[in-house]
Amino acid sequence: MKRSYIVVKVGSSSLVDPAGGLDAGKLRLVAGEVAFAREQGAAVLLVSSGAVAAGLGVLGLHPAAVTLAEKQAAAAIGQGRLMDLYREVCLPLGIEVAQILLSRSELESPRRVGHLRRALAALGQHGVLPIVNENDTIAVEELKIGDNDTLSALLAVVTGADLLVLLTDIDGFYDRDPRKAAGARRIAVVEEWQPELAGAAGKAGSGIGTGGMRTKLTAARIATAAGIDTVVARTAPGVLPAILSGEAVGTLFRGQAKPGPRRQVWLRYGARPRGRLILDDGAAAAVEGRQASLLLPGITDCRGAFQAGDVVELATASERVIARGTVMVGAHELVRWLSEEPRQAPRAVRVVQHRTMVMAGEEQADGLGQG
Repeated sequence: MKRSYIVVKVGSSSLVDPAGGLDAGKLRLVAGEVAFAREQGAAVLLVSSGAVAAGLGVLGLHPAAVTLAEKQAAAAIGQGRLMDLYREVCLPLGIEVAQILLSRSELESPRRVGHLRRALAALGQHGVLPIVNENDTIAVEELKIGDNDTLSALLAVVTGADLLVLLTDIDGFYDRDPRKAAGARRIAVVEEWQPELAGAAGKAGSGIGTGGMRTKLTAARIATAAGIDTVVARTAPGVLPAILSGEAVGTLFRGQAKPGPRRQVWLRYGARPRGRLILDDGAAAAVEGRQASLLLPGITDCRGAFQAGDVVELATASERVIARGTVMVGAHELVRWLSEEPRQAPRAVRVVQHRTMVMAGEEQADGLGQG
């Protein structure tokens, strides 16, 4: 199947040498794989780890014994070296590169996602390869996406990609950890999501990266929910040509045949609520039972400093969150309306339309959560 937009994520373990420094030969391999996909007519977005690992090597620090500040310093040092080396290996292939550093805030609101999408489209129109990484220098816990596997899946959703490729140091997803179980079996194709897959994912992977197979499984869960085929495979010469030609490489997680709207996938896994609306019993039943739009009369209280267009939680009187959605009214105006006499407030206002709403709780059923 011909692919028009591919998100490729490569992990730290696929880019560094045994001493922890960046390996030019490994980056050259990745650049060659990306060049092939572009020659086949596909737009490519590359999500690359490696900055922290490169910086730790410069500082002479071991990844298992660093403070948050040292990790942030390592990211600041390593990111420049990472991009310099990518430019060095990509320019002989006729590829200009651009650095994009993201934190969670760029992916948690519709406005910022729109700005990001337009910037990526402009780079694509000029033939530039965007190289994305989480901004680990400033990404403290409340700003973190968490890992580049999850980041790559969210980018695949919001950019309209039709293929996500997660390149790593293991040749696919196994029913058990192949480094510990001699009889572990690689799963070639996952046709349909099964919650028990989470049990085979294990914990974090190498000491160099932040993820492991569990975060790749989370990424596949997000992407396939949006109908995006996802492949987990070992970084090796010819891996992208093999994947694009349909060969049985790594593990293919098939995108859902009837996926939900990508906006709802983003709402479930990418958005961060800016506030909460408390509903009366009737409104809560209508939202939860019929996924009806939320009208002003059904709201008893609101919390947070959200603006129109932000994502909020919808909760019952007992604070049980039943949904999240994009609010059409800012908190300041909503508070004013709720304090007015019923006959003065605009009672027919839709505060959250059903098409911008997603029900809460379903992402927990797969045993993975949101990454």
